[in-house]
Amino acid sequence: MKFPLAVLTVSFAMVAASLGLTGCAKPATSEPEHTDHAHAPAAAKYHCPMHPTYVSDRPGDCPICGMKLVLIDSADSGQETPVAAPAAAGRASVSLSADKRQLIGLNLVKVEQRELTLTVRTTAVVQHDETRYARIAPRFGGWVRKLAVNFTGAPVEKGQPLFTVYSPELFSTESDYLIAWRAAQQLPADAPSAQRDSTNALREAARMRLALWEIGDDELREIEQRGTASQELVYRSPLSGHVLAKSAVEGKSFMAGESLYEIADLSHLWLLATVSETDLPLLAAGQEAMVTFPHAGNLTLTAPVTFLDPHLDPQTRRGTVRLELDNPGHKLRPEMWADVEIEIPLGSKLVVPASAVIDTGKRFVAFVAAGGDRLEPRELRIGAKTSELWEVRQGLEAGEQVVNRALFLVDSESQLQAAISGIGGAGEHKH
Repeated sequence: MKFPLAVLTVSFAMVAASLGLTGCAKPATSEPEHTDHAHAPAAAKYHCPMHPTYVSDRPGDCPICGMKLVLIDSADSGQETPVAAPAAAGRASVSLSADKRQLIGLNLVKVEQRELTLTVRTTAVVQHDETRYARIAPRFGGWVRKLAVNFTGAPVEKGQPLFTVYSPELFSTESDYLIAWRAAQQLPADAPSAQRDSTNALREAARMRLALWEIGDDELREIEQRGTASQELVYRSPLSGHVLAKSAVEGKSFMAGESLYEIADLSHLWLLATVSETDLPLLAAGQEAMVTFPHAGNLTLTAPVTFLDPHLDPQTRRGTVRLELDNPGHKLRPEMWADVEIEIPLGSKLVVPASAVIDTGKRFVAFVAAGGDRLEPRELRIGAKTSELWEVRQGLEAGEQVVNRALFLVDSESQLQAAISGIGGAGEHKH
């Protein structure tokens, strides 16, 4: 967030002055200043107490607010006058004695190499495993005769009868198969090959039609043993789970391809998590995640990342990451919410505490102990960020010390000194 320079500099001046960081301004006087004969006298400078950015080489009134300009006396400030351009635009090196450092609570921390781990936090929703989902839709038309499972949500086992149907098409095809099968059985051993081939072709055509209608070999053997076409066909559950949807009702007629039951397996579930576009490059299949279900007694489980959706949501700029886990006892239910944490080790990195870096919006700045009482501003290039540590890719070296506490007071004084000395960064307003 940016504020007008005038507001910032006034605030910085008031804070710094209250702590004794900035030199006390003296009223303009006709008495000559005492100078050291060993050094040439510096040219007098005047500034406005309310607008320190306005600096003049002669006394007068501030053109901004009309206040009397006062003499800048660097001898009383206890500061070193910057003589070189700062390492960070718009900031100057400052010098603070031990007493002033103790007064403002300044603290230094060392820049060091550490193992850095980034934690991606997000939420997920429990969904059915799409690979364990079945829809029962007969490939022929007919009528529902009897229901063995007659309500939605009912648990079912693999192979358990669900319902029976009657179909004139099915009855006719079974009859054709029986006729062809009997003809093949009654052929004499010395029958011409052409007759044998013709009979086998008729039987195979009827068998193929039944197979396309999902009539398996077990049902065909029952037809052969019974010797008559079946008036009803029993449909069984293809997997264990529960009835997710049911449209079958006794006496209902249905068309070919109409869905009558949907079965889903709850023993294995998916979790679909949404991750921001910036975190997606850090994730990969095989990473382990900690999943917590706040509405299931804070149940915590581990789940691997199994798939990253290659597309982004154009509205939210987020991608979908899929986790998978087992569900013994069916304690977890579809549409439940879960909190997800994925820890990503980044290896050994050069890091500083997040509290030692100022994010200006355009650049990152830290203040480095540069010898003696001097604190030098540095512009940094930042990499990975955690809640406590930031990776430094450029601007600092291992072993250097940076300001960790009272950082904003030091930064205020640095900007004030840079403004008074007229060394503001490129693009910043200067009077």
